[in-house]
Amino acid sequence: MSNLRKRNTPKKDKVVVQEQEDASCKKTPFWKSSRFVFSIGVTIGLAGMYAASTTPAAQNQLNVLQDYLMMQVADLDLQYLLPQTDVVDEFLANLTMKLRPAPATDIPFQPATDYREEYNLKPHFPVVMIPGIVSSGLESWGTSEKSKKNFRKRIWGTMSMVRSVLLDKESWTEHLMLDPDTGLDPEGIKIRAVQGVEAADYFITGYWVWAKVIENLATIGYDTNSLYFASYDWRLSFSNLEVRDQYFSRLKTTIELSKKASGLKSVVVAHSMGSSMFPYFLKWVESPKGGNGGSSWTNDHIESFMDIAGPMMGVPKALTCMISGETHDTMALGSMGAYVLEKFFSRRERTKLMRSWFGGSSMLPKGGEAVWGTKDNAPDDEKEEEYHSFGNMLSFVPHPEGMDQDSNETPSNSEDPLIRNYTVTESLDLMLKNADFKYNSHLAANYSFGVTTSKRQLEKNDNDPTKWSNPLESRLPNAPDMKIYCFYGVGVPTERSYYYAVANEEDEETCAGTNTTTGCTHEETTEHQTEQPITAFAHHPIPTKPVNLYIDASVSDPIQRIETGIRFSDGDGTVPLLSLGYMCARNGAWQKHADLYNPAKIPIILKEFKHKLSISKLDVRGGKKASDHIDILGNWEMMLDLLQIVSGNGNNVTYRTYSDIESYADK
Repeated sequence: MSNLRKRNTPKKDKVVVQEQEDASCKKTPFWKSSRFVFSIGVTIGLAGMYAASTTPAAQNQLNVLQDYLMMQVADLDLQYLLPQTDVVDEFLANLTMKLRPAPATDIPFQPATDYREEYNLKPHFPVVMIPGIVSSGLESWGTSEKSKKNFRKRIWGTMSMVRSVLLDKESWTEHLMLDPDTGLDPEGIKIRAVQGVEAADYFITGYWVWAKVIENLATIGYDTNSLYFASYDWRLSFSNLEVRDQYFSRLKTTIELSKKASGLKSVVVAHSMGSSMFPYFLKWVESPKGGNGGSSWTNDHIESFMDIAGPMMGVPKALTCMISGETHDTMALGSMGAYVLEKFFSRRERTKLMRSWFGGSSMLPKGGEAVWGTKDNAPDDEKEEEYHSFGNMLSFVPHPEGMDQDSNETPSNSEDPLIRNYTVTESLDLMLKNADFKYNSHLAANYSFGVTTSKRQLEKNDNDPTKWSNPLESRLPNAPDMKIYCFYGVGVPTERSYYYAVANEEDEETCAGTNTTTGCTHEETTEHQTEQPITAFAHHPIPTKPVNLYIDASVSDPIQRIETGIRFSDGDGTVPLLSLGYMCARNGAWQKHADLYNPAKIPIILKEFKHKLSISKLDVRGGKKASDHIDILGNWEMMLDLLQIVSGNGNNVTYRTYSDIESYADK
């Protein structure tokens, strides 16, 4: 027995050693890795430190830590750490819910619960809600091999989108990019808008968009029998919404059925791009080329049109998206944030994707210099403006000596003396010269961005669909019994003009292989060498090589309201005041120039909401008085006005301004 024990003892030791070796060879789960624990720990620590102090010294230290954390995140192998499974999607969604504290004043079903009796709030008119750009969720219905893994999953919206962007960006981009020839789905891919109120109640877990509006309508008695959420694929041009999805036909039928069932006309509540699209629908529904409803259809079926934060004159940031894939949102990330963004999703990739979304191009600035100003002055310049006029929508830096201010050519590199200031029309021209023929052709076939002051021409434009999305080139319908309410926030710094730079040839040659922050926005050069664009803006030949442009983040001057290459004016944080209020102001086009643009004299009620943030740090969305572009959908005062309008008490909502919009519109 003793010999047996001696023979077994080494064997046992050998087994123990082998188990230890096997254990050492097993890969440590990612959630136990030191880098993962460190990253999560630093993130939580940053949140706690921010809540504890906002002093300059503390913020400086936080910024240093943030930059270091960004570098750590950039080096993570996310595809290994978070494989594509339903379990991971659920984990991300649950993590978001756990990490987000409940805001102090983010109380469900308010203010309807408190004011329902006092204001006699109850369901009366049928309600149609039209969301803005990027608000509607998009899901995949494709069954090809490349799409099966995404079937019935959100490609846009929810944490499923976040996972796709981080772990399978190429496939995500392929599914979201439209065909450059048709502007529709590429072969083998089918993306459709999510239907129902779920389409835009929350963008991702915890971040509401329309949820507060839906809650309050439900509180006073509305349900899916009396309200309709008209979600749509915001990537498509307005014309292709009808071609592919019959969107306008369905919207027309829904409104007609609502009147047949209730005997009442509908109240249309639109936000952002939805507000600028609805007048297009009204022209379409009347026209023999569209719904063929006749000139009385709007007056017979629409009680009120609520325009909430509508960019009626477009937005400058749409221009920079199409030029270089940049806005204030990307520039505000800081140097390390920009590095991470560029590594995962470069400017060249973003620009190519955004140019394929022809719905977004509907928001390019409209009205030319008459609305946005000249090189010398703009309506929203401060009195006796001492600095650069907002009329210079794009300005290039540096300004070489001897530059030709009168030239209409496009700069070709950073040493080109043609670098200069560009008005809005010249900026659009620059964008078109730097885009390809297919984009220019689609733009000209769908939209127009000028001004028409001839009654005869406006009558002709009734039969020209390219004019219907521009309120300065089309007329409101013959609907004297309809009311238009224009609600928007003011007091939020909003991007208005930009400082650009041109990359050197050396940067052009090296950007393809590196993740720089100053290049790679152009397409393949062969796309720009053969054909001329079909557009009213392109008066000059396209450069044989597209120019690599980028917002110069080094340009900052607090006195001139310039930060990271962007100059700010008043607005709602997304749309400048000029675009929000020009059409609706008493001195604006729909009232002062009603003979041209509002011949039926439709009543226009403009009401501004001053942006006021809650003092509570737990109010991550700003609180009940926040009025920026999205959060106005949760503003209590705006909500009460909306509820009164749908309840039949719209006469209680009256005109109010805080800004200088009337003086701007009068210039």
